[in-house]
Amino acid sequence: MGFSEIRNTVQRVMTQGDVAASAFSSPFEWVLYACSKVYQLAARFRIHLYEKGILEQKSLPCKVVSIGNITVGGTGKTPMVEYVANLLKGLGLKVAVISRGYGGYAQRSGGIVSNGKTTFMELRASGDEPQLLVSKLKGIPLLVGKDRYQAGRRAIRRFGTSVLVLDDAFQHLPLKRDLDLLLLDGTRPFGNGHCIPRGTLREPAEQIKRASTFVLTRWTGESNLTRERSMIEANVQGRPIFRCVHVPEMLLVAGRKKPLDLSNLKGRRLFAFSGIARNECFRETISKLEGCLAGFLEFPDHHRYAHHDLRLIWKRARDLNVEKIITTEKDYVNIRTEIPSALQLLVLAISISFGDDTEAFTSYLKRQIIR
Repeated sequence: MGFSEIRNTVQRVMTQGDVAASAFSSPFEWVLYACSKVYQLAARFRIHLYEKGILEQKSLPCKVVSIGNITVGGTGKTPMVEYVANLLKGLGLKVAVISRGYGGYAQRSGGIVSNGKTTFMELRASGDEPQLLVSKLKGIPLLVGKDRYQAGRRAIRRFGTSVLVLDDAFQHLPLKRDLDLLLLDGTRPFGNGHCIPRGTLREPAEQIKRASTFVLTRWTGESNLTRERSMIEANVQGRPIFRCVHVPEMLLVAGRKKPLDLSNLKGRRLFAFSGIARNECFRETISKLEGCLAGFLEFPDHHRYAHHDLRLIWKRARDLNVEKIITTEKDYVNIRTEIPSALQLLVLAISISFGDDTEAFTSYLKRQIIR
């Protein structure tokens, strides 16, 4: 079994439905389960060291807002960072965003990706999500660095930052924060209930108690949380819970700035591809926009597209006689080679909407940060 096959098998096991240990169907699943138990113990021990002050937590002379989750990928951290950062900027605050820079070589040394106007790093240095955020954060500096404390000091020194928004930082305990926004997927907040690598939990589910407030993303209704309700209720303890959905924002043609109306997908015969944490969500979004999906090609999260990948995608699309090819913004950022001209590539942008909770969420942030 090659590396890609092992990776795909592990990913399939991690994301399969709720399952008890007694229902495991193969020795491989038992191995993953044993590894997840070791991981769980290590995660609890690490948290305990910070809680007891054995490991130090540093503070910065500004407000720090963390946006994170308790599972691996797929809860909408990137659009939420964009939403919160722009909201805080709209309140007149000097905001900067800090990302770890996953997948980029600059995450170790740290650095400035953008000053809010000019981009200084390419994809290989910053990673894909910072590159996507740069296009969304006008007038907001973006920095990367595994050491968020040092990155925060750099932001304060260079830009006079008064509020830092940390992307994917719920597990980043070395830095104290004033507000911990924890995103929980409204459809499967704890995955299949197991920690990595048997499931998608990054730490035991009860650790949601560390959060200041909770945001249920991809919200479709109370009925979806029947099994998880007791775990959430036991650890919320009166703290605010907000609900939001991911909504299609705009449709772009690769290489052009002027957007198309989303209605352009209706009835179109399309071929789609994506390499995000939950590829099935992209498929569902296209269906809701009434696009006719003739074929779909899935890649691992953060996949960097080379020439042979695009050649395969365009060949399959031509064989299926589609009108256009469509992908996500994150995947478009990860295309590192020339895009074939044979079929037009569409790029679907997604944003966050709090719906009826919009005013309450804005008021809450304002109270917590400007008090």
